[in-house]
Amino acid sequence: MKLTVKEGKANKIHIYVDDEYRATVDSDYWYSEKYRNLKEINEEELTELLDAVSFRRAYNKGLDLLSRRPYGVKELIKKLCEKGHDKNSAEKACERLLELRLLNDEEYARILANDLLQRKKYSLKRVKQELSFRGIGREIVENTVDSLDNDAENRIILVIKKKYINKLDDEKGRKRAIDGLMRLGYSYSEIKSALNTLSEFDEDENYD
Repeated sequence: MKLTVKEGKANKIHIYVDDEYRATVDSDYWYSEKYRNLKEINEEELTELLDAVSFRRAYNKGLDLLSRRPYGVKELIKKLCEKGHDKNSAEKACERLLELRLLNDEEYARILANDLLQRKKYSLKRVKQELSFRGIGREIVENTVDSLDNDAENRIILVIKKKYINKLDDEKGRKRAIDGLMRLGYSYSEIKSALNTLSEFDEDENYD
């Protein structure tokens, strides 16, 4: 089979076999690989070439995604598959990114957990659920959550003061506040304790 290529826009190389388009890859990769010297290609070589191109495309997309925000390994594989890359290429790309230390589940878990705790004011229970949902391994989740500040009452009070402090005078507003805090992962007893603490600070407010 005849192998030909055509240069495209934005550093792209379009690959043709017997004048039929088969794939596109970046020129930096193409000119660094053995395939650039081939004029003829057999089925085995073609399969190898297309697999290599698929890996390269998934790898480049992985780099692009990581340049925007951190990812965990399983989350990045899922994202690459959603972007149209086959699972095998996505997994191989992530293996390479791990080798280069551009992917690190422990670091990702630490960054994400602190963001959820400090910015969103999630409970530790909710943080643990979010980390697990994103594919972080159980041991890493446990170690990460164990290292976090466990002052649930203080976080609840901060949320109340920011979002609900003027809504606690009536039953409807109080229920809305409690429901909102429970969605953040806090138990009713934790919320009640925080409300009682607030009432001690301001005897003019009646939260019971």
